[in-house]
This record gives sequence, C-alpha cells and structure tokens, in this order.
Amino acid sequence: MVREIRSHGIRTAWLSTQLCVRLGLPGQQQADIAGAAAMHDIGKLGLPAELLDKPAALTPQERLQIERHCLIGAGLLALDASSGDAESTTTSIAVVLSHHEWWNGRGYPFGLSGRAIPRAARIVAVADVFDALTSARTYKPAWSRDSALEHIVLGRGVQFDPECVDAFVDVVGALSPDWAEVSEDSTAFASSWPTFDRKLAAFAQPLAVDAKLDSLSRTQPRDTASAAADQPT
Repeated sequence: MVREIRSHGIRTAWLSTQLCVRLGLPGQQQADIAGAAAMHDIGKLGLPAELLDKPAALTPQERLQIERHCLIGAGLLALDASSGDAESTTTSIAVVLSHHEWWNGRGYPFGLSGRAIPRAARIVAVADVFDALTSARTYKPAWSRDSALEHIVLGRGVQFDPECVDAFVDVVGALSPDWAEVSEDSTAFASSWPTFDRKLAAFAQPLAVDAKLDSLSRTQPRDTASAAADQPT
C-alpha cells in the first residue's frame, strides 16, 4: 500500500509539473505544487489496507471512510506546519485537503466550487484522476490513455477547472509511451519522502493527529451523499 501511494504520488507530481508548465506558472510554484502532488494521498496511510485494496464496490459507509483521507492527510501535514517552508507547506495542505473538490461544487470534503478551490488543488485533481484511471487497481483494469483523457474532457466545467483541462489535453498529446516509467525513475520529488516518512511515523501519535482533525472538522462539510460514488480515489 505504501509503495503504491508513493508511486501514484510520483506520477501525479510529474503530470502536475507538465501541466504547470503548460499553464505558464513560475518555477517556484511548479516546485511547490509538484511537492504537494507527490503527497496528495498521504492521508490514505491512516486507512485500513483491506479497504483501499477492496476488489468489490464500496458501500456508502466505506466510501465515507475513504473520503476522510483528505482530512487525515491535511491533519498530518499540519502537525509540523511550522517546521518547513511556509509557502510550500500551505500549498501541500491545500492540495491534500482539496484535490477531490469539484468545479461544480459536488466534490468533497467541503463542497467548494470554481475558483474557491485552490488553484494548486485544481491542477493536481486533473493529474490525479488521469493517473488513477490509467493505472490498474484491485477494483478495475487500467484504462487506455485515450479513454482517460475523454473522461477528463467530459468533466470539463463539471469536475475539473476548464483551463486545466484545456492545458492537460496538450500535456497528454506530448506524452511518450513510457511516460509512467520515466516519471517514476525521476529523482525530482525525492525531497518529499522524508516528510512522507515523518507522517507515517506520526500515526504513533494518534492524539496529536486527532486534535488536528478535530480542528479541521469544525468547518461544516457538505452532505457527502451527493458525491459521485464511482469516481477513482
């Protein structure tokens, strides 16, 4: 499980970087977003492996449990938010917390919409779904690149920021056949893993994590029953 979270994070970070370039973001923003993308699913470390690897459809209760990974991950990052670069930490928390928000407001955990969703999270959301769809999981085979891109284009203005989708079409058009292997061989995101490993160790401090989660949860979330149950996580 940890290995797949890392691998998916690396590929998502690599795709997010290509998208940032297409959007014309400056180098430091690209680096901050890539680092955040590498750890966007870190909250899944706090979920049971048998739930993440379940081959059958999730029950409504299990899906709600999975959706908590955004809050868990943000809580973990907030544990030592004062120990690193403030801007990159803020970006990481925003991405971890908001990468499942939808442009039309029907995402989770808070039902944010449009430009109320942090731009970094809107960028990572597109890269995340593309990699999730084109990767084999216990509950589904890998989709083709064309099918995954079609899904994202259909989600333009619904799930995804239209500007990000338009730029991502160009990103996918420039991908080499072995882009996933190339991205995983990259050492560009290695600096994220000491933080990742610290967060893994943080589960030995459940009271501290729970305190951060309680703080984040004071914001009233939407009714998650309206989320599309079949979206990749």
